[in-house]
Amino acid sequence: MKQSADKFTLDMFGAQRRGRPPKLAPKTNAQRQREFRQRRKFNFLTSVTRNEKSDA
Repeated sequence: MKQSADKFTLDMFGAQRRGRPPKLAPKTNAQRQREFRQRRKFNFLTSVTRNEKSDA
């Protein structure tokens, strides 16, 4: 523990780390791959707009 009058000693846990903060519950590679396959499986469900009053 650091004394309040100490201006030169760094806090052990108070310093901010550089870069992106770490995730609390990171996904495993298997979880990422499963989600990727599910997204790819349902990728064919894209919506198509059709104009009924076109002159063509």
